[in-house]
Amino acid sequence: MEFDVNSKTTDRISCRSNAGARKTRQDGFTLLETTIALVVMMILALGAASLFVFAVRFDSGANDRAATLAVAQQAMERLRKTSFSDAIFSTASLTETYTSADHPYTIVTSVCSTSDCGGSPELKVITVRVTPAAASSQWSSTAATIISRRSTPAVGPYLP
Repeated sequence: MEFDVNSKTTDRISCRSNAGARKTRQDGFTLLETTIALVVMMILALGAASLFVFAVRFDSGANDRAATLAVAQQAMERLRKTSFSDAIFSTASLTETYTSADHPYTIVTSVCSTSDCGGSPELKVITVRVTPAAASSQWSSTAATIISRRSTPAVGPYLP
């Protein structure tokens, strides 16, 4: 009988050792699971990198566009400071080049004092159009246009 008890004990021990062996085989990841996880992570990383490149290009284009608008604003402020009877207001169109921070710009200034475009001898419609010569992207290379009206400083008929 002792032999039977020992054999039952040994059967129990062997069952336990088989269960422990199954657990050790299931722990961890297989090579296939690890490879799939790495491929998924690589795809996500490449997607994030392409978004980063897009953001850098967009930021550079926005900087070019802001600089173009600043040059247009400076040109308009120069014209606002100029006397109404100055010769620049009698020229229909004036083209000049301007360089700011090693970036060349073309400034086209148009002055309209006829009724064809909304002007008159007492009212001039001034259009400043600035085009960057070398921009980093297509959308930032479009011209910035500022339109303003300027009237004569003479007293009109509405004042006594």
